[in-house]
Amino acid sequence: MPPRAPRALPPGKGNIYPLGESHAVSVSLPTWESVIGLSRKEKWLLDQLEWSYPRFYLNKPIRDLSDAVLRRLQITDPTVNCMVFSSATDARQCATTIKKLPSKNPIAVEVVRFVMPLESNLGDTSAHWANFAAVLYPSDQVKGAMAFWRDTGSGLSTRHAQFCLEELDYLDSDSDVIEYRTPSPRKRCRGEIPRSLTWMRAAVANKHEVKSFLANLATSEQPGRKAVSPDDVFLYPTGMNAIYSLSEALASPESKVAMYGWLYPETVDVIRRGVWAECLSYKYGTEEELDRLETLLQSGQKIRALFCELPSNITLASPNLQRIRTLADRYGFVVACDDTVAGYVNIDALPYVDVMMSSLTKTFSGASNVTGGGLVLNSHSRHYDAIHATLSRNDNIHFPLDLDTIRQNCQNIVWRVQQCNRNALPLVDLFKAHPAIAEVNHPSIAPTSALYKGVMRRNGGYGNVMSIVFHDPRTAEHFYNVFDVCKGSSFGTNFTLAIPYVQLANYWNQDKVAKHGVPRHIIRISVGLEDQEQIVKAAAKALKSVDEFDSKKLRN
Repeated sequence: MPPRAPRALPPGKGNIYPLGESHAVSVSLPTWESVIGLSRKEKWLLDQLEWSYPRFYLNKPIRDLSDAVLRRLQITDPTVNCMVFSSATDARQCATTIKKLPSKNPIAVEVVRFVMPLESNLGDTSAHWANFAAVLYPSDQVKGAMAFWRDTGSGLSTRHAQFCLEELDYLDSDSDVIEYRTPSPRKRCRGEIPRSLTWMRAAVANKHEVKSFLANLATSEQPGRKAVSPDDVFLYPTGMNAIYSLSEALASPESKVAMYGWLYPETVDVIRRGVWAECLSYKYGTEEELDRLETLLQSGQKIRALFCELPSNITLASPNLQRIRTLADRYGFVVACDDTVAGYVNIDALPYVDVMMSSLTKTFSGASNVTGGGLVLNSHSRHYDAIHATLSRNDNIHFPLDLDTIRQNCQNIVWRVQQCNRNALPLVDLFKAHPAIAEVNHPSIAPTSALYKGVMRRNGGYGNVMSIVFHDPRTAEHFYNVFDVCKGSSFGTNFTLAIPYVQLANYWNQDKVAKHGVPRHIIRISVGLEDQEQIVKAAAKALKSVDEFDSKKLRN
């Protein structure tokens, strides 16, 4: 749990408690300049990074394993890069993506698989988690490789990379390239069971517990609805990988897909990666756009799926799920909704969708020390059998030690969510009353608040995520710099966390997103478990500094 009062950490530190713990999924970016430094990948900032959000950055355990692979394969060419994946399928997809990109480097893109031989696995089924695949590619294609890593969320986690590195000497390597086929340098002796495999064996058994816990949270309060079965819960290494897996399961060259409302940028990128005939965009998420979609459907055109968020990750607007459900029933498309910002503790929206998507990295875990994603299927859906069958073909990819960490973290989620709900409301009031702030976005006061309330659970709340927009961008920068809370990537952490959203998520297309109602100086705040009085005090102190800053501007 965080300390009683929020506070900012030095740049590059992992936003995690206890401080200094491993596997942080948020990096401290305490100033506006540091956020831009990360977006621009400036050396002064990168040199200070201890940990960063795993889909955007190759943390040290990943780099250590990649370096070990290059040494194992005796590759000394500095223009060869390595990226590691848990499955050969993901590695081949990455390699295929990279091969399509232009390159001045003649180095071929290759996939090398590392596999535990029978003589070293000692009959332990847990040993297969040591298997992984590496993609070797020219360094001038790093941007394309990182885009695949970021958008699909299919790369090795830091815990998984550490485990594979420990086992690397016991793995054979195999590849289409003869020189990359090597026997394992070491063989495990009978009776030599490493401690890591003992932990793995225990962790594997916890998968059903997490599925059951998530199923219980997702079960609807509406009368006549069946309880969600653990078999209808699918777990993934990241939230984005859950979305990617679902999009891949639904996409076809004959089908169109609709993206409704303001979606997280990588969600849009993931959907566009799919082999869809066309991606239809309704970025404002208004009733007028639903009218346009309905007119399109009435004309005879069809869509396979509609993706949305409840509420949106930055605008905090809520879609009209009941109307979307009516359209889906009439025209036969799949409704896929991301509930990460609000979560199952607050909302009861599963009856209106076919698939609910969640990042378990955020509030479900809260501890900022692990990634995960989940899909929950609505068993009442007409698409249930087809989606369940497709997803079931690849249902064992979430690394057990990550899953066990999530299991430990999620146990008190109901209390945490309700406490954060309460902590957020005074901040909403404080920001609404301040003259320097032009707009406060929160489900409780959004124009779509009635839509949100229509799917809220009996004991649910409006969530702990809000965004604020100052009249003057310079004031926004000043407020962010002096706001003494953790600042950096992610949200839903047990501690209060702020970030100038566009500067991190949309830095290279700020003008474009501004046209869709997401101004470049918008600040997202995720309220944590610190003492409510202390959180409000930190915000009030920053606003007082804003008053002094604005007064000085007027004098000058």
